Amino acid sequence: MGFKSRARKRRKETGEDRGTSEGGESEEYEGQIRCDITGCDNWADKKVGGRKMAYDRAVEVWGSSGVSRKVRRVPLCKSCYRTWKKEKKDEPTEWS
Repeated sequence: MGFKSRARKRRKETGEDRGTSEGGESEEYEGQIRCDITGCDNWADKKVGGRKMAYDRAVEVWGSSGVSRKVRRVPLCKSCYRTWKKEKKDEPTEWS
């Protein structure tokens, strides 16, 4: 038995399990930052997997009309970031 499994076992025995909330129901996360891609209504908070990306990089994939506002760093939700990552997968990196 490793360190992590022993720690989980002790946490369950003492009742300190952080994974579940009172009553067994998990609360829906209400975000604060919206994704700036036009047509996307997801949250771009870091807690739910959001990222911030340079405006120029976002425009390369969605175009200037695809980004709702022009800011230095564009907040993206997890699904939009994954879309960007798939589009840029085959291109060489900037520093190589």
